[in-house]
Amino acid sequence: MDKKKKTAVIVGIVVVLLLAVIGVLIFLLLKKDESEPETYTMDEGNYEQIMEDMDAEVQEGYFETYMNTEWTFPDGTSKTEDAVLGNSPNNTKPIRCEVELAETGEVIYKTGVLPVGAVLDPFQLDKDLGAGTYDAVCRVYLLDEAEDGTYTDYSNAGFNITITVEK
Repeated sequence: MDKKKKTAVIVGIVVVLLLAVIGVLIFLLLKKDESEPETYTMDEGNYEQIMEDMDAEVQEGYFETYMNTEWTFPDGTSKTEDAVLGNSPNNTKPIRCEVELAETGEVIYKTGVLPVGAVLDPFQLDKDLGAGTYDAVCRVYLLDEAEDGTYTDYSNAGFNITITVEK
């Protein structure tokens, strides 16, 4: 092998090693704190990707939920008749849910513990909202039961929803 080819091979190897080191450093700098549960916020744009990710690597923290994303309330203090929210019978753990306004993060509805297979009856929001359409996030928490009967959040996922208050 002549001197030019050797130099090219050595430069190529050095470049590959530098790229690998840079990749590892970026990975370590961007790596999330492992103690926090994984959080996904699902919307129309990333639904398929998240479902593919879940199919490719099923972890214990993943779960299914029953819900729709368009909720209508006759007024700020009445129960909805079209919102669906529940814990799939395919799950192995209970869940709880919180609904927060996307703009402010204010929690406007909280459920109690929903056992596996439970679906909420028609419900009203915890906050009296005026007439209008609101972007919100329904955050669903998978729960882990302690020996003393209390629950801790195990993992969670947020789903973008639209709330319409008619009057």
